[in-house]
Amino acid sequence: MRAANKAVPPSERIRLLEQKANIIRSRLLRAVDVLDTRRHQVAELGAHAKQMVKPVALSVLGIAALVGVGALAVGLTIATRRRRSLRGRVSHAIQKLDLVPRPSLARRVFERITLSMMTVAATELAKRMTKNVVDGRLSGHRHADRALALGSGAQ
Repeated sequence: MRAANKAVPPSERIRLLEQKANIIRSRLLRAVDVLDTRRHQVAELGAHAKQMVKPVALSVLGIAALVGVGALAVGLTIATRRRRSLRGRVSHAIQKLDLVPRPSLARRVFERITLSMMTVAATELAKRMTKNVVDGRLSGHRHADRALALGSGAQ
């Protein structure tokens, strides 16, 4: 123990320790009260959110239905106007003539599948080439700096 502690009488040290304990206890109780208040606020917020789920979902569904009906109405209006216009009637008559036969469904599906596969292959090739360029590799999986060193050493 230090000499300063010996100079303070034991009753005074006990009183100081009790005072510090009371201060710490009051801080702890305030912190617990704040946490309890926040817990109640979170519980209220959760209960309020649960109550609002149904009205919000119905509102979103209603808005989506209105947008869908509006889009359908606009589409029908445009289609009706096209049918009534001279251009629409002429294009419809030309389509009925079937001057150029459309390819079969099987051929169209085959063409789309082939085109998709070629697109995927080209994309993968571009990714690999880009990665090799960024990593500094050449086509033979040699590093560019090694190949340059070998090339300059041979000359």
